[in-house]
Amino acid sequence: MNVLIYTQSYYARNTFVNALIPKGITLYHIEHSEDVIKKISADKPEIIVLDVIQEDYASTFELIKEIKSNPSEEMKKIPVILLIGGIDKQSITAAIQVGVVGFIKSNATEEFVSNYISEIYQKMKGIPPERKFVRISMDSNDPSRRVGIKFRSSVNSQLIIGVMKDISFGGIAAELVGTYPPESIAVGQEIKNIQFILDGRDLYVDAVVVAYKDNKFCAFRFSDMPNAVKETISHFIFDRVTAASSIKEASREEKQSEKSGSPAPEEAKNAAPEQKK
Repeated sequence: MNVLIYTQSYYARNTFVNALIPKGITLYHIEHSEDVIKKISADKPEIIVLDVIQEDYASTFELIKEIKSNPSEEMKKIPVILLIGGIDKQSITAAIQVGVVGFIKSNATEEFVSNYISEIYQKMKGIPPERKFVRISMDSNDPSRRVGIKFRSSVNSQLIIGVMKDISFGGIAAELVGTYPPESIAVGQEIKNIQFILDGRDLYVDAVVVAYKDNKFCAFRFSDMPNAVKETISHFIFDRVTAASSIKEASREEKQSEKSGSPAPEEAKNAAPEQKK
């Protein structure tokens, strides 16, 4: 399931990242209301969450009307939830009248957010949401992006090192380097304190070996992570998904510009004639 949240609150964004990414729900984020329609078209969320910023219901209702009157039938049907600071019965009633299907308080817990989002999806779609961990591929050929891992075998305490190939909230895959006794690793083996660095943070996780091939490739499923590690991995995944979405959107705009024969926004800006002095 994909969710789009429009908010300018760092706290609200982080709450949704920590609540949804670990549950296998992909989260997209937008800060500016004028970009919401474009973002919906690009990322095709299955639920939209709109923050009623500074209790400005009037502007939020105009945005909802814009979504519900869009020529795209698919966009019109996307459930809209409001993120609100307080309960105002008159505004709540008006929100329901323009098509809002639910409300989340801005101070809601992460557990409430994940459960409520899933409940709304099931209520609107009639089926539980599909949950799938986003897997982020790592560029092991770029030294600046390469992420190394190291751990000790639970069989013989052999130090084993490798390079991460991809990561999700569920686990990692790595290409192992060096030589070590073949019995050092086996599928089903529990590994304690796998160490790696993400976004400058030194992380330790416990995991189970779920795949092992040719003494080179190894995949692990996380079995235990402290909350701080969960948050770091969630935000790492969210940041990469956000970057990939921006690249995809820029590519789409460039293709549309090529079809129409007009320059892309940045090109148009750069091509603007200089004023004569």
